[in-house]
Amino acid sequence: MKKLFLAFAFAAAGLTASAQTANQATPVAAAKSQAAVKPQPAVKVQKSKSTIPAAQRAIPYSKELQTKLGLNADQYAKILVVNTECITRKDALKGTDQKKGGGSKEIAQYRQEQYKTILTPDQLSKLKALNAQGGAKPKA
Repeated sequence: MKKLFLAFAFAAAGLTASAQTANQATPVAAAKSQAAVKPQPAVKVQKSKSTIPAAQRAIPYSKELQTKLGLNADQYAKILVVNTECITRKDALKGTDQKKGGGSKEIAQYRQEQYKTILTPDQLSKLKALNAQGGAKPKA
């Protein structure tokens, strides 16, 4: 009876130990699986806006305007310069105290004034329509 009880105790201890280390032949494999279980920090797919130069951030919006408003090459180049300038000014504004107020509004007003000198009246009306419906909003 004692032998049967001892055999049962060893079997129970052995099963418990093997259940914790199933499918792991060596301690190295155990360490690898534990490392795999640890949650990995979230990987950002998109870089933050502050690390991407303003000129590169202005390109997608300028191309969108080129497509939707039918800009020629000269107009596109001028719009790209204006958008780059506005994004640069906006970044500088973010670096300073924003409680002074009016900075973003001044940048948006500057952009609209520049657009008026670059775009034709027909293109300006298309831009106003796009802004009214929520597409192609200025990012200043």
